[in-house]
Parts: sequence; structure tokens; C-alpha cells
Amino acid sequence: MTIVEFLEARLAEDERAAHAAPPASGGPPRVGAEAAAKRRVLGGYVAAYRACSAALLAGPTSVQSVEAVAALYAWRSALEHLAAVYAGHPDYDPSWRP
Repeated sequence: MTIVEFLEARLAEDERAAHAAPPASGGPPRVGAEAAAKRRVLGGYVAAYRACSAALLAGPTSVQSVEAVAALYAWRSALEHLAAVYAGHPDYDPSWRP
């Protein structure tokens, strides 16, 4: 299981549980908005991964490739922080620890 698959599964669980969120926490709208924001971070990582792969194929030592790798690293770091919230889950991979 990849970190993206892991987070997608956890977000789906969170969204299913959103209907039980207490009003004091912002209720289902806040939980839904948080899940949507996290999905946008996942999407950013996937886009950066694709861009990095394409840039590396074009020339691994080009400035474009170096910038793509740096961007991918930053997005990956964000995913590791999101996944750390679920560190107690049996599918959590300790190698994702930030």
C-alpha cells in the first residue's frame, strides 16, 4: 500500500464518520472541508510526482528536473505529516514517519 492509497482510505473513513461529528467541532461541514483540503494535498503530490517523472526523463541534471525533485520532496513531506495522524492504524508504514 502506498502512502497515497493509505491516506485516501483514511479520508474515506473520516468522511463516512463525519455525520457523527459534534456541532462544537464544526460538525459535518468542517469535517468535510478538512477532508477536501487533504484530498487537494494528495492531488498536489500526484501532480508533482508526474511532473517530476516527466522532467527526469527529459534530463535528470537539468534545472527543471532539480526543481521538480525539490517540489516532489516538499509534497511528500506534507503527506508524511498527514499520515502521521494515523500512526496507530495497522496499515500505517513506519517508514512514512516525518
